[in-house]
Amino acid sequence: MRLDVEILVIGNEILIGKTQDTNSNWMAKRITKYGHRLRRISTIGDSLEEISHSVKDILSRNPNIIITSGGMGPTFDDMTLEGIGIGLNRKLKLNDHAYNMIKKSYEQAHKQKILKLEGMTKERVKMAYLPEGSTPLPNIRGTAPGVKITENNTTIFILPGVPSEMKAMFSNSIKPILKENRGIFIERGFIFEGIGESQIAPHVTAVEGKYPQLWIKTHPRIGLAVEVELSITAFNVENGEKLAEDALEELRKVIVELKGKIK
Repeated sequence: MRLDVEILVIGNEILIGKTQDTNSNWMAKRITKYGHRLRRISTIGDSLEEISHSVKDILSRNPNIIITSGGMGPTFDDMTLEGIGIGLNRKLKLNDHAYNMIKKSYEQAHKQKILKLEGMTKERVKMAYLPEGSTPLPNIRGTAPGVKITENNTTIFILPGVPSEMKAMFSNSIKPILKENRGIFIERGFIFEGIGESQIAPHVTAVEGKYPQLWIKTHPRIGLAVEVELSITAFNVENGEKLAEDALEELRKVIVELKGKIK
């Protein structure tokens, strides 16, 4: 069964350009690879109002999965859990399992002399306060546990923003679900040169009309007409492989007729 997914990236540092968001790109490739539909990627700042409103807005579209990234740390501006709690109308409560996870992580870091400060400070305990009904997810690369929440028919995964932590948690907790419900994703294409994107555009439109199940896109790679990539993608289309090859063959013939060169 194909799943509909939305990603919510949270962090002022991304909105001001200090940090580049590579997390959503990394997740998008893997969601798509398993034949699922990523409907939307949204980026917002560290604001309780923004977070709570965004969660409500996404839930109104009834996706199967929501994945958030960022705002899970011990500092005052890490407010993802509180914001999501407000959006779901769930109070934050000290989660014993999460508390023990965090305590163990800091104890190990102290023993390994990675961190000098020992014990559970107020800031560290803060990360163990989760919305009611949450399940903490292990963080094998850091200290803040991830969170899984079910809201009606939507599963929400709240992941850290540190890429190494996010990737490990995604692979352990989300990837198995994507594989179990795996759909079909088809991607085919080629690169051509000698004619521009605007010259091929009406022919692409005609082929799209003939094959409405396929998404056909051109991407200029170098300059206006030096090199153009043509790609075809499709989700869960019956005979999709053959349809894609047929469409590509028609476009190859057009390019040759227009005196272009296929690389």
